[in-house]
Amino acid sequence: MVLNSVRRIWLPVVGAALLSFAPPRGRFDLDVQKSKVLTLGKSHIDATSAFVSLTDEFFGGRVNALAIQMYGAPIDAARRARLIKDNRDDTELNRSGGAYVVLFLDKNNRITQANLTYIIPGSTVVRTVAYLESDIAKWFSDYRYGDGRLHLKSKGSYASGADSPDEVLTLAWDIELDEAVVNRLGATRK
Repeated sequence: MVLNSVRRIWLPVVGAALLSFAPPRGRFDLDVQKSKVLTLGKSHIDATSAFVSLTDEFFGGRVNALAIQMYGAPIDAARRARLIKDNRDDTELNRSGGAYVVLFLDKNNRITQANLTYIIPGSTVVRTVAYLESDIAKWFSDYRYGDGRLHLKSKGSYASGADSPDEVLTLAWDIELDEAVVNRLGATRK
């Protein structure tokens, strides 16, 4: 009888441990070699927390996107509650550096474009890092979104091209996360 009691307690504990997910991690690097507006030099953000939402705030609500907000600071319960209410309420979190990855989706939830925003005190850099199918396949191949969760492993880099003679910079990222997604569809129209 004791063995059955132990089994009933132990199996759910083991099952829960197997279902637990690793904390999100991200490394973002910026190397500005030439710019009239950005500070020259290298910087990086080591992100240890993430907040992910499904939103239609872009292009007048015609396109859905997964907005991944990653921070160097932890997201406690109070901050998470504020982000759920208003995902732009993150000034405090951005003080330690932050990065946003916005994955624009088609009707089948496949990525059509990826934008990266890199934020450190005094500088914000925003770039479209992938819009060609080949770049999306190369940098975002380990992507799954469904049942309210996003799984993403992505490593890549963006370098400004010859079309930008006044600016030479490189943005690089290495992301691994498996996070619940907050549905914010229609939230910006309320």
